[in-house]
Amino acid sequence: MPGKTTSLRKNSIIFKSCQEERYMKNRKSSKLLALGLVFALGLGLSTAFAAVSVAPATTKVTVDGKNASVEAYNIDNGNNYFKLRDFAANLDFGLTWDAATDTAAIDTTTHYKPDATQLITGNWAPATRARIQAVIDENAGKGRYVVFDFDNTSVIFDVQEALLVYQTENLIFKIAPEDMEAVLETGIPDLDKEMGKSIDGKTITPATLVADLVSDYTWIYNNYSGMKGDKDLAYIHASNEYQDFAAKLRFMYNNLGDYFDHAVSYPWVTYLFTGMTPEEVQELATASHEYWAGYGRYASETWTSPIELPGETGIVSASYTTGVTFTDELVDLYHTLMANDIDVYIVSASPIDTILAANECMGYGVPEDQVFAMRNKLDENGRYINEYDYDWGGEGMYAQTQGEGKSTIITNFIAPKYDGAGPLIVFGDSAGDWNMMTDWMESGDTELGVIFNRYRKPSSDPIWQGSNEAAQSIGDPDARFVLQGRDENTGELRPSEKSILLGETDEVLVRPAE
Repeated sequence: MPGKTTSLRKNSIIFKSCQEERYMKNRKSSKLLALGLVFALGLGLSTAFAAVSVAPATTKVTVDGKNASVEAYNIDNGNNYFKLRDFAANLDFGLTWDAATDTAAIDTTTHYKPDATQLITGNWAPATRARIQAVIDENAGKGRYVVFDFDNTSVIFDVQEALLVYQTENLIFKIAPEDMEAVLETGIPDLDKEMGKSIDGKTITPATLVADLVSDYTWIYNNYSGMKGDKDLAYIHASNEYQDFAAKLRFMYNNLGDYFDHAVSYPWVTYLFTGMTPEEVQELATASHEYWAGYGRYASETWTSPIELPGETGIVSASYTTGVTFTDELVDLYHTLMANDIDVYIVSASPIDTILAANECMGYGVPEDQVFAMRNKLDENGRYINEYDYDWGGEGMYAQTQGEGKSTIITNFIAPKYDGAGPLIVFGDSAGDWNMMTDWMESGDTELGVIFNRYRKPSSDPIWQGSNEAAQSIGDPDARFVLQGRDENTGELRPSEKSILLGETDEVLVRPAE
């Protein structure tokens, strides 16, 4: 969301409000009303400077009915004045002072931090926060860098998976019907490979899915007013063709990774941006991020194709998760690292424009040239085509930004800026992050792997090894791995290494070894 700043120019106080969708849901109205009190109390400060006498005042202040720790002063003109910093601490809003411009800046989207170099407490697991802070403190100003995964690490849930739902529901595509078949087939080595059975017993293959999707999309394209037709979105949503398209597109996305290598499945979803400019994709992604950040409900929902239109594939169901949380703790972590002169990089398996949009509109603040993610080639008109750009930055240099490819990106683009050194800390959640989390540990470059606990299986995800080690070394000041729990039902981090999975109530730490 574009940020907005409102200036209240009386004694140089600036009130700043940005990224409201992300933050406002967690802030009580009473606090916002009290914030107005701060301004009221600050309006007469010019008089205070000219006052002859200042004495402590006995005025009491309560916040949400509880006594607040503030210092009050009585100026000889009969007015009481309070320290803005005291209100910032009690109401938990950001406050900075710029001596050069004699300006105090109030930011309601951030937490009060008396020291920008220290992490907020938030919902961090105490031992995890302590270990991260210790590594930061030991390496501040030493020319080091860290690397973050984004989906299910820097956010709770997956921004690209959420974007696919948003794109599908709003039918934002720039692909001509005659081109859709080629787009959907891109990179799939065996179109006739069996991908299970449909609900009504038909054999599912990429070829049958593509055939049905192209047929559905052609009807949508010719009828929807946002494309070449004259029917509104509600009419389209009620059609069998749209419901079939949505369910089968999501089914194909959900299952490609199970039946083919991730080198096939990860870039496949990016090809749905074919025909768009990077600016158009970023605009789409921003709208999606803001929508899901404000959605307010975290649940698994299912699309099922209509029995009236089985097509070649038959009837299928596909599930997705609603909501995305851009957590206060992670945004603060990014900023704390930067305040300690530790450079921050993002290496994500989502499309580049999806991540750039989140980075900008949700306030992470990473320089654009320090963000690496899936990139496709552009045509002569600056529009995406359905081809991965392995040559971005140099011939053969730009690997797919997943699994081993993340380490390749670090080796080719990041480490050379630091005399070949690997990252100080790596933050991740799954197998796709394991390589970059461990490839520089033996050399001593990577001191810490921070794992966001998704209760991964030892049989299918090597990050279980780090999770298991972390669970056995909680509180160890030299731990190589630490765990951070989350509650997937509320979209929040938990002050524990244990997580509560979506739809569950029990907290879990690490799956038993098989």
